[in-house]
Amino acid sequence: MIFRIKQKAVIPLFLFLLPVLAMGQDCTNYHIENCRWANRSFLYSRQSQSALFKPGMRSEFRIIVYGGEEYYLSVDGHGKLGDIRVRIFEDEKKEQALYDNAEFNYEKYFYFKNSRTRDLVVEVTSKNTDSGSSSNQRYCLGVLIEFRETEAREKRLQDTVGF
Repeated sequence: MIFRIKQKAVIPLFLFLLPVLAMGQDCTNYHIENCRWANRSFLYSRQSQSALFKPGMRSEFRIIVYGGEEYYLSVDGHGKLGDIRVRIFEDEKKEQALYDNAEFNYEKYFYFKNSRTRDLVVEVTSKNTDSGSSSNQRYCLGVLIEFRETEAREKRLQDTVGF
């Protein structure tokens, strides 16, 4: 009798917890919560991204950068992803990288100024860490993008203010 009652209690409990157990890792705001922010003179760009990554995985996304603005890009990911490589290309052909953080010991953030509006491809690759972990393990990775007007443009605007 007691065994039958325990069975009836375990089944609803299992059905209640199943969606919680099956829910995947949420990385929606990983870039906001974990990437290094620039100083307060920069504004958050909604082109920033977060995603689930496997060790050794490569992914890319497109951004638009506007002329007369300075950009700050920061990347961070779970420690089990190893070093995170960021490369910036100007076109889809990816003939020559405009920036590659592998040349700078996998630095996690950098600044750049842009003189004209253009489409860029941001390629992010996590290092393949052969630490015996399961190939199905996925971890959060984020890319934070911020921008501000360049000082030259701000100075031009100051010169035109007034009567």
